[in-house]
Amino acid sequence: MTAMMLCACLFTPGCTGEDEEIVCEDTVTLTQYEVYECGFESSGIMNSGYTELSIEMTSTGDSSVHIITFDSDQYNSWAYCEDFDANEEFSEIYSTGASMEGEIDYDNFYVVFDHPMSCEEEDASTPVAEISFKVVAK
Repeated sequence: MTAMMLCACLFTPGCTGEDEEIVCEDTVTLTQYEVYECGFESSGIMNSGYTELSIEMTSTGDSSVHIITFDSDQYNSWAYCEDFDANEEFSEIYSTGASMEGEIDYDNFYVVFDHPMSCEEEDASTPVAEISFKVVAK
């Protein structure tokens, strides 16, 4: 039994104490009706607890962007433009560039890059938001 557990541990990321790093990065153009999501899920009991999170974003477009981080149980509220609880330490409204780093205590969470007019029903004819970003969870 011990040998089986050891073998299972050796092939499970993070099980040996090595830091597992998950990266979400891209260069995208956001219009009023587009959003970019980075979803992060804990891979089990061994990785639960605090996660080191780093968010870097630069904007080259004519519009700012909302950077919003929230626990996965808030996803539907956010998606339907309802009130939701965002993690203020890792969120920035009307951002034109950001650098955030620290620990987050969610096991499953999202970091989204959202156009400021995304919840407006009418076409606001707003400028596009062109961004480059890198989100790292460790």
